[in-house]
Amino acid sequence: MYDSLNIDLLYVFVTVAETKSINQSSKILLLSQPAISKKLKQLEEHFDKTLLLRSSRGVSLTPIGELFYLKTKKLLEDFNSLALIESPTSKERFSELNIGALDSIASLLYSSFFIEALSTAKRVSLTNKVSELINDFNHGDLDLIFIDEFFESKLTLNFEKYFLQAEPYYVVYSKNNTLLTKLDAQKITPDILRSCELILYPDYCPIHICIKQIFQKFKLKLPQIHEAEFAESTTALVANSDLVTILPRSLAYARSANPNLNIAIKELAIPELRKTAIFSNGKIPLEFIINKL
Repeated sequence: MYDSLNIDLLYVFVTVAETKSINQSSKILLLSQPAISKKLKQLEEHFDKTLLLRSSRGVSLTPIGELFYLKTKKLLEDFNSLALIESPTSKERFSELNIGALDSIASLLYSSFFIEALSTAKRVSLTNKVSELINDFNHGDLDLIFIDEFFESKLTLNFEKYFLQAEPYYVVYSKNNTLLTKLDAQKITPDILRSCELILYPDYCPIHICIKQIFQKFKLKLPQIHEAEFAESTTALVANSDLVTILPRSLAYARSANPNLNIAIKELAIPELRKTAIFSNGKIPLEFIINKL
């Protein structure tokens, strides 16, 4: 019979070995320093080996501790990989899946997943038209959709849901925009935004819908809104005019990181966040998809 050993002791040992500090390890592991010292002592007593040396300069590994660290690190990597083991049944059924997603979610947040899905899934539909994804899901033409959580009420079939992330909205504007570049505030309020001309995706877009609702909520008159179908057109027009657009943080950061674009970004001062989620009809276990993200 094998002696029992709490794998938590191994995680503590590896963290201390890599940080060379019980104090730093305490912050990472969210454990008190006495608790960490106790776990290290338990580990050394279990194997009857001195693995670490303590001094005023920190913690160092003994020669046997160096070997122990290498084997423990490999053991923990193998242990963590157990969660990624794919059952043959689920893997085969993945090729039968019809998957849909909003382009902004697929391209920036989970590009690796969708690169694989394009070559292995039965169908992948990427679009900015959330209504198309919802209709196809409700009619059974899509098994899995990545959309804004806001549209959950539009789904008529039974579904499983997995929350992905929440992120604030950002105002994207030209660095030559005199109105917005002069602002000292770190965030742009809807009251300021109503003095701008907006260019947004058409009103089927979740962002467009959200912006309209925000102005209604604050009882403000909508600014003039122009519509454009394509992201590149929108960005180019913003960079070369006083037009502004609204994007979730991930998209805004991606646009502003382009050195060829003369644009700046500031967070939109509203409590609402863009929340994204996966909705599944249960054709294959949702855990299988989550492990692939």
